[in-house]
Amino acid sequence: PFGRLIAWDPVAQKEVWRQEQVSPWNGGTLSTAGNLVFQGTADGRFVAYDARDGKKLWETPTGTGVVAAPITYEVDGRQYVSIAVGWGGVYGLAARATDRKGPGTVYTFAIGGTAKAPEFVAYQLGALVQGVPYDPKLVPDGTALYVSNCVFCHGVPGVDRGGNIPNLGYSEQAVIANLDRFVYSAEMGKKGMPDFTGKLSADEVEKIKAFIQGTADAIRPK
Repeated sequence: PFGRLIAWDPVAQKEVWRQEQVSPWNGGTLSTAGNLVFQGTADGRFVAYDARDGKKLWETPTGTGVVAAPITYEVDGRQYVSIAVGWGGVYGLAARATDRKGPGTVYTFAIGGTAKAPEFVAYQLGALVQGVPYDPKLVPDGTALYVSNCVFCHGVPGVDRGGNIPNLGYSEQAVIANLDRFVYSAEMGKKGMPDFTGKLSADEVEKIKAFIQGTADAIRPK
C-alpha cells in the first residue's frame, strides 16, 4: 500500500486513525454529523467508515476507480448519498488500480435501496507488441527520448497496465511500426495528444520505436 486515508485531530495535532490504500489517487471524502466518513477508492470501491475509530462499516464495488468526493442530501425526509464514479485525472492517464472498467456513472445510495449494480467488465490486455524491426543499439537513446516525451501519458511499455491512455507495449504491431503517423498528426491532437512535428526528428522516432519493442522483448516470458 502506498496511499492512505488519515483522520487528523487538529487540536491535539496527532493522527487518530488511518486506512491503508493500494493507490495514492483516491477520491475525496464526505464526513457526516452521524459520525460516518465516505470515500471512493482507486481500486473501485465505495466505503463507509466510523469517523471515530476508522472501522469499516460498509463497502460496495463501483466498477472503476473513483476520483470525486461524494455528497449527501435529503429529499422528503429520506437521506441519500451520491457519488460520481469515473477514473481520470493526471495519475489516471497512464495507471489504474482496478482490473474492472465501467463508464462514468453517478451512483446514489439510501437505506432500503433496491436497485442492482450494473455488470462490470474486466480489462483485457492484449499481447505484448512483437515483430517491429529495430536496432538494439538505439534502445538507450530511445529510453531517454521516451521518458522525456511519452512515459507521462503512456507509462512504461508492457510494465504499467495503462489507464485512460493505452500502454504502447500492448499496441498492435502496425501501430508501433508506423509510429510516425501518430507522432506527426494534428488529427491526434483532437484526442489530446500533442503533435510532435518539429519537436521529434524521424531518427528520434526510430529510437523510441526501438525502446518500445526492445522493452516488450525484454519482459516477454521466455
